[in-house]
Amino acid sequence: RGPAASHRAHVMAWHLQKLATRAAQPLRGIPAASSRRWNALQAVATGHAGSSPLGAVEAVVLPMYPDAVAKDRKQMINAAVASAPKGEVPQVPRGYLQEEHMMWRAIYRNVSTEAQKYACNEYKRALFEGVQYREDTIPDIEELNERVERITGWKVAPCVGSLPPSRFFMELEERRMPCTMYIRPHTKYTFTEDPDCVHEMLGHIPHLFIPSWARLCQAFGRTACRLTDRGDKDALKRLILMYFAVVEKGLVRNGRDGEVKAIGASVISGAGELGYAVTSVERHLPLDIDLVMKYGSTDEDGFMDRYFVGEGVDSMADFITEWMSTL
Repeated sequence: RGPAASHRAHVMAWHLQKLATRAAQPLRGIPAASSRRWNALQAVATGHAGSSPLGAVEAVVLPMYPDAVAKDRKQMINAAVASAPKGEVPQVPRGYLQEEHMMWRAIYRNVSTEAQKYACNEYKRALFEGVQYREDTIPDIEELNERVERITGWKVAPCVGSLPPSRFFMELEERRMPCTMYIRPHTKYTFTEDPDCVHEMLGHIPHLFIPSWARLCQAFGRTACRLTDRGDKDALKRLILMYFAVVEKGLVRNGRDGEVKAIGASVISGAGELGYAVTSVERHLPLDIDLVMKYGSTDEDGFMDRYFVGEGVDSMADFITEWMSTL
């Protein structure tokens, strides 16, 4: 197995020994958590989903990838990204762990399965025919970047976590999609408040293979930079609210039948929310500027109170782009 594998095994064994000393744990050594997402996921895994909003998520056996290990790996990978020379693709120290690849496989299977049911046609084509990820391994960032740039004209820009809005939108203006390189622990299987590679690779990067949405993302970047240069903080707040309502959490009428499906990156990549968002019709509102400003939110502490539904992927992008020109 070699020195690298021995090191990984030693680190994993040390963290697991620490976890074993904690209180009784409800599912395969996963620490208890109070959030409704975790409670619902536990119910699914034990076969008692009931009316849980996560009831549509298929029960899975997750790899043991504890919070403590994930935290150490995140720090290590972020350090590699931060220290990489400008213009060079950072390398994950010692490569991804087997447990990290296993987390990707579990999440990818879940997201791709749920997307078949609840995502719009344009997203499904972008995921399965555009980016063409492998199910069994976390995508190699250099190979992914080559494919994205060759087909879409965009680049994948490795980053160390959530960027300040000004930096994030500046990247979009330059057709660079920020992308973290670490992956969540198993305790945050269906959702993580801190964007990981799953969020970007399964949420935002497929958007780049939808021409109207690639243009929309760049338009958000240009508009944000223009408003920042002008010092218009109120307009910038409205822009960020709209970005979240559309690009992160947006729903859309799909195909000829007009059935509501998902297009938003956060909704799709956090597959626990995907079925809930699409089927909770009482929480749907038409994509209207005034309604977004009144009922929209950037709070991710739980599922959204309202989801906004556009009439079509391309028309939705055109509508928001036109609105941005008025700011």
